[in-house]
Amino acid sequence: MLTSLVVEIRNNVLRWGADLVGFASIDRFDRYPPENRPTFSLPSVKTVIVLALHMVDPLLDLWLHAPPTSGAGRSTTGRAFEDEILRAVSYRLALDMFKRNIEAKVLPYGPSSDEENSGFIYLKEAGVLAGLGVIGKNNLLVTPDFGPRIRLRAVAISEIIPPSPIITDNPWCAECEQCIQACPVNALKGGRYDRDRCLSCSLHKRPLSPAAQLWCTRCSCVCPVGARVPCDDTLQIQVRSLNK
Repeated sequence: MLTSLVVEIRNNVLRWGADLVGFASIDRFDRYPPENRPTFSLPSVKTVIVLALHMVDPLLDLWLHAPPTSGAGRSTTGRAFEDEILRAVSYRLALDMFKRNIEAKVLPYGPSSDEENSGFIYLKEAGVLAGLGVIGKNNLLVTPDFGPRIRLRAVAISEIIPPSPIITDNPWCAECEQCIQACPVNALKGGRYDRDRCLSCSLHKRPLSPAAQLWCTRCSCVCPVGARVPCDDTLQIQVRSLNK
């Protein structure tokens, strides 16, 4: 029965729009503080299902200004295309679990003042624990299939599912430093990620229009792992007023 459930979950989420799926047993999250474990959101959780979407084009990361909304574990006043795709897949998966009498919860992935979404997990680390990839020199989850060009969501369920094997070797980053060299603000210098320096980059929040922005994806674009099509985030953007 468990084998059948794993196959059905995998087939369903890939059919609904996700590109990768992995399973992590709840004990793998014991290394984190209680407020950053899936049990904070769903005490009955036994397995965390991590979903990934391939960012085939940087425009999928386009950030849209929109009325406040909440869902997929986060309250926000903006939306991105990949967020909407994974939001739909996550909730569809949770609904499918409920129909099977399995408790499910779309897990929060960032701090929130919303009591329902309080507590959050670290999605990149959850991806590692679900066997999707490893943390690379770019401080991103690097997957064998798509490199770091992915976005993630996670759903906790109350059913025990055999966990995916964790990838313990990282041959891709051993001699490669393309992401370190490509960073415009040296946020990866010395093999350590400097969050403040990264967020200070002028390539963040580049306006496409008064209603949309792009973030810098230089470190993921240059990564050779899983590269299938040219990735260019150096888009020449011309801001246009909505009133014209």
